Amino acid sequence: MNDSMTARLYEDLELAAGQGCTRGVGLPFIQSVVSILVLAGLWVTGRDHLLRMAIPAMTMLTGAALYFCQPLLYIEYSLWVWFLAPLVRRVVDWHFGYIEPNFVLASPLLVSAVAGLTLVMPSRRANERIPAAFLCCGGAILYGFTVGMALHPSGETIYGLFNWLCPLLFGLHLVLHWRQYDEHRAVISRTFLWGALILGLYGIYQFISPPAWDLYWLENVMQGGQNESFGRPDAFQVRVWSSLNSPGPFANMMMVGLLLLLILRSRPKLPAGVAGYLSFLLSSVRTAWLSWFIGLFLILRTMKPRALVRICLSIVLLIACVLPFASDPRVATLISDRVSSFTDLGHDASFGERVDMYQTLLTDIIHTPFGDGLKNRELSRGFALDSGILIALFSLGWLGTFLYGAGVLAIFVGEDRSLKRLYPFSVVAKAIVIAILVQVIGGNIFVNVTGAMFWTFAGLYVSARKHHCDQMVACGRDAWD
Repeated sequence: MNDSMTARLYEDLELAAGQGCTRGVGLPFIQSVVSILVLAGLWVTGRDHLLRMAIPAMTMLTGAALYFCQPLLYIEYSLWVWFLAPLVRRVVDWHFGYIEPNFVLASPLLVSAVAGLTLVMPSRRANERIPAAFLCCGGAILYGFTVGMALHPSGETIYGLFNWLCPLLFGLHLVLHWRQYDEHRAVISRTFLWGALILGLYGIYQFISPPAWDLYWLENVMQGGQNESFGRPDAFQVRVWSSLNSPGPFANMMMVGLLLLLILRSRPKLPAGVAGYLSFLLSSVRTAWLSWFIGLFLILRTMKPRALVRICLSIVLLIACVLPFASDPRVATLISDRVSSFTDLGHDASFGERVDMYQTLLTDIIHTPFGDGLKNRELSRGFALDSGILIALFSLGWLGTFLYGAGVLAIFVGEDRSLKRLYPFSVVAKAIVIAILVQVIGGNIFVNVTGAMFWTFAGLYVSARKHHCDQMVACGRDAWD
């Protein structure tokens, strides 16, 4: 792998800015101003029910305006809505009162759903085929939705459709616009760079001095029957979840950002790495820690010695910067207790519960071959369904799960050997997809923000392959001429 693996991020961003949409920012700006005025008016007048419905509506309209006028900003905006919507929900609940379910959390789904317009836009080329991976997974989701509507038609099933399908549509949008691969790569890298910095800093602040809205939300969650998996609502006692909805999705977001930081050169890289790694440790999510090591291994194994040394030195520097903070007894105790559980799985309650869950629920799955449809199923026989495999089998049935699994495997089919050398970012995208995929045993990785990240980088990886094939064909024509 050549030195382009660590090409400067800002050079990529200049490329993205120079080749973006030139139709101006008029409509998105007007829509943003109108959205702010509407939401501010509802906040001031105390119309909290309308406010909770207006937030997803306004975010979707703003996303639609960006989709048509500023496509690159639409991608960045969509990711930021995924990152920040749960925080907005907590602030609204803190001011007006806790409500569950909450329409604010539909905001990122609706913004990502806008990407589905790519399938029907006249600008889409008639000969542009949808990859088999997306067809299989989309077909499995529609199968689960059909079963759900037949067995128990409800808003819950419709929400399940959005929850499964919208992240996939966002990734498909990137694939169908593969000619803008370089710009997409740059803008997504920038988003995760600043996301690691901002969400990391907020996560550290949340651990040291939890804001009132986070404490209020956590107290209500614990009253709703949740155990202390989020920690306790006290300083230095919470498991960090930053602006997201729980420690797991936050840790996965940070895992993705930290893997991207390995190959980027930019001024905010060091502070983003320090804030990111410290908050990542404070989340205490072991599966995300393991995924980071897997992603790191997949990236390092493809590198030439020079790039390998550069990344190893950057990791050592980051460790040296994080160590003084992590050595604080209040922090070190939390991290060491979580790390020690790796070597004592026999006494790990969560590991034992997961084993019991598989043994008990596999019997139910055998007797429900068609599945239950896209229900928001969180409990079964007293077990919390935190297994992506079991959730897929219950939601999609045997046939749907097989089809979805075949689609996921199809993501990795068709790679050319020269892709890693000519498109080094594709190595990172593939490593991120695999790092997220290995967590399927411990949670549903195909929905919500984790699903959005999975399909975003799956889309980038497939886009890199299509872009590479196009360049090879072009080079062949030039040689023939």
